[in-house]
Formats: sequence, C-alpha cells, structure tokens
Amino acid sequence: MGRPHTWVDGAVTDMVPADDRGLNYADGAFETLACEGGAIQCMSLHHRRLAAAFEMLSFCDPVALATDTFEQAQELLSEVNHTGIARLTVTRGSGPRGYAPSVAAKPRSILVAHEVSAQKLTPLRCGIARTRWATQPQLAGLKLLARTEQVLAAGEVSASGWHDAIMLDANDRVISGSRGNIFLIKDGLAVTPCLDRCGIAGTRRQILLEHILPASGFETVIREIDLEELFQADAVFMTNTVVGLRPVGSIADTSFANASAVQAVEDLQRALAEHLTQCFGR
Repeated sequence: MGRPHTWVDGAVTDMVPADDRGLNYADGAFETLACEGGAIQCMSLHHRRLAAAFEMLSFCDPVALATDTFEQAQELLSEVNHTGIARLTVTRGSGPRGYAPSVAAKPRSILVAHEVSAQKLTPLRCGIARTRWATQPQLAGLKLLARTEQVLAAGEVSASGWHDAIMLDANDRVISGSRGNIFLIKDGLAVTPCLDRCGIAGTRRQILLEHILPASGFETVIREIDLEELFQADAVFMTNTVVGLRPVGSIADTSFANASAVQAVEDLQRALAEHLTQCFGR
C-alpha cells in the first residue's frame, strides 16, 4: 500500500503550523469520504454536515465555505484519480494563544487520501466500553475534531481483542459503536438511538433512515435504547463510511442468530451497497 496523498490548503505538503487552532484546541470539523476514481461518494450529505459544523463553530459563511472546501477536495482527488478513503479536515486556521477565536483567522483545509484494503464484512464481536459519551446537546450529531471519548473506547477495543465496543452515555443509554452508528431489528422494527445529546449522525445512518429501510419494508424509529433492549434484539448492525453496513454477531455474552433477522441484515447490506454505487460525485 502506497503513501497517502496529503494536501494543506490545496498544496502538496504534510506540514501544519504549530499555531493551528485545530491542533491546539480541536477547533474545527472533519469528514471521512469514500472515493472511487477521484469521485466523492455521497458528497451532498457530507457537505450538509460539514456546513452545519461550520455554522455551530461560527465560521464565516458556513455554506459557502463548505462548498469551496469540497470543490477543492474534489479537484485534488480527481487529479490523482483516488480510490479509497479520504479525510477532509477543516480547522479555524492559525491564531494567537488563548481559547477565544480570532475574527481574522483563515480556515485551513487538510486533505489526506488513503488506499484501503478490502474490508471483511464478517459479523462483529463487541464488548461494552467503560468510556461514556459526554452529554453536549449543542454539539450532538456533528463530526467535530475532539474525539477523545472514541479514542479511549478504541483503546479498550484493542486491549480486549474485540472488533468494536458499544458506547453508552452517562445515563446508560446506547449511543453508538466506537467507530459508527448502531441499529437494532426487533419484530420487523428498525430502531436507532436518538442523538440529540451526544454522538455523531452518520451519513450512512441517514441513507438507511431515509431510503434503504423504508424501501425494504421496515418501520423505523429513532428513540432512546438501553442495553436490555439491545440484548433482546433479533439482529444488530453498525454503519460507517468505511464499511457501509456490518452485522454484529455478539455483544458481551449475547449472540444474535435469529435466521430471518440475519438474512434481513444481509439484504440491507446489499441494498445499501447498491445505493452507494449511485452516489459518487453527488
């Protein structure tokens, strides 16, 4: 696998100034993008979420900034005909010491394009993370730079030999995995956690809720979920940009082997993959 392509503000480099506010204060947002032949998959969904993050962070003219950022990213990825994953990071840029952002700060974009190996889609074996999501309704759903809870949970995954970990909030509500959103299926109903207090609202989660699940005959519900309900599910699956949809085979000592539900998840997996092939460049 070759070295990643890296650009900062459109120039080929991997150097970022030490006074960058993304480095010093996690002052910025990012998107993880699937690419094929230089085209960005589901670009409109990523654009919408990035613009929402810019607005929450009080960046100037957030929609125009997101548009310009994605236009530049698309041009660069097309130049190298990139197929794989790209991380698009936008910080507030350089600034003086102190938390308060400078009105003169110029946003800085950092684009890194990685090749990826084929993803194994075998069922995940998960544990329960000790690390909890911090409650912050003002920032819920957005993909901001401060990902400390997920870093700690991912460390638990590595130390325990799991594939992933279920992350809860401070009130023991199920929020996500350490790397993606979570869904459960029970008696033909598809349920995913409410993310109005914490968590990240993923683009694949949105596609499933708006397109795939309704087209597949599922009634969908967004609400609070506790561990007991999760353990009683017929099937559980995770979603993110890198793998799309991946079934969960077990959580702690609970396995999910309901034959019809497992088949339903496999059908959803194929339906999402087919839908995503139509989403490059838009």
